[in-house]
Amino acid sequence: MFESKARWLRIAFIVGAIMDGVALLPMLLPAPARILWGLDDMPSSFWFAMYYGAALMLGWTGLLVWAAIRPIERRFVAVLTVLVVAGLMVAEAQAVNLGVIDARRLVPIAVLQSILVLLFVFAYWRASAERRP
Repeated sequence: MFESKARWLRIAFIVGAIMDGVALLPMLLPAPARILWGLDDMPSSFWFAMYYGAALMLGWTGLLVWAAIRPIERRFVAVLTVLVVAGLMVAEAQAVNLGVIDARRLVPIAVLQSILVLLFVFAYWRASAERRP
């Protein structure tokens, strides 16, 4: 019974950790940033900010792995993750609005982020619904 309650949360946490791990690549290396975002010859100040963000992304990846170990007890991490992903989506929309990144490059990322948000919302709802008597 407990395993069924935890299954969707565990899946969401693991999928989120994998996506965070992949997201670190363009934050740490110029070649993936060029391929994914179309960014070339970025100044050192850009990379300074990226490395700061990468440290936070790595920390969140660890948090998701930690939450996957005891998903029911740590289910609120799902709510926090939805807030973080929504914040990333707002930042990406602003980058498009400012002309920093072409919107077509962010469509696949936005689709993945939307699926991730839906997965986390569903998993949290499912775990919360099963907890009620």
